[in-house]
Amino acid sequence: MTYPFRFTHVEQPHVELVGHRQWGGLTVRQLSASAGKHNPGPVEEHRLIFYTTGPVLTECGCDGVVQRRLQTPGDFDIVPSRCPGFWEDQEPTEMLSIRMSPELIHDTAEALGAPGGRVDIAPRLSVRDPLIEHVVRALAAELAAPAPAARLYADGLAVALASRLLQGFSMTPWRPRQTLSKPQLRRIVDYVEANLEAELTLSELAAVAGVSVPHLTTLFRRTMGRSVHRYVVERRVQRARSLLLAGERSIAQVAFEVGFAHQSHLARWMKRLLGVTPAALLRGA
Repeated sequence: MTYPFRFTHVEQPHVELVGHRQWGGLTVRQLSASAGKHNPGPVEEHRLIFYTTGPVLTECGCDGVVQRRLQTPGDFDIVPSRCPGFWEDQEPTEMLSIRMSPELIHDTAEALGAPGGRVDIAPRLSVRDPLIEHVVRALAAELAAPAPAARLYADGLAVALASRLLQGFSMTPWRPRQTLSKPQLRRIVDYVEANLEAELTLSELAAVAGVSVPHLTTLFRRTMGRSVHRYVVERRVQRARSLLLAGERSIAQVAFEVGFAHQSHLARWMKRLLGVTPAALLRGA
């Protein structure tokens, strides 16, 4: 739809960085932009611009495609690596700019079994996608959190976002690889059980399976129906339950021995997964 409007000329439009966090090949920046025309120029990373305010009348362009629209919260633009672009807003706008390194996209494409290990992401303007919105809002929550997320969780979000972009917004359709082999899954399960108390990372679990990190996160979810992070937390909670019922350790000791950062972290996840807190579990034992 075309919206006939004119912008008030702004001499020096500016963008303010409100928040910033980086995990490996993923960078999340919370931005507040003034009205006016912005020409950020091409960058090496792939960008997903997710808008959090609106409605705002906007004109934007990417790689020669220009669009006028009524921009609303949840809309996003996809700007592939090195693509030139601009945007011009009639009113101040807030957004999340999520940058993904070429290495993250390449490794994810290779892990998914893309032809030649390469998939070209298409530039897209004013699109919506429930899965991408879910991941972006999870990243926004981590951006607002006082402490960085566990690396296992953050890496999982990065690969989930890259996988969705590659499978849903590529230049040409392709069929990704499906699941982990039984030997790969067994090695991962055995390693997790033997190291629940440690700060497990996707890198070491991928090495155990003999695959890349993107390969692990994508194929593990397809094989097990849950993320690596969720699986590890579930196993920690089950181990904690067994140790608590044995009655030989305090709640704080159990939390530490199964890899939770503190007692309240264990309590929160046990309540979420089992419907009971550690203290209530002990009272009912």
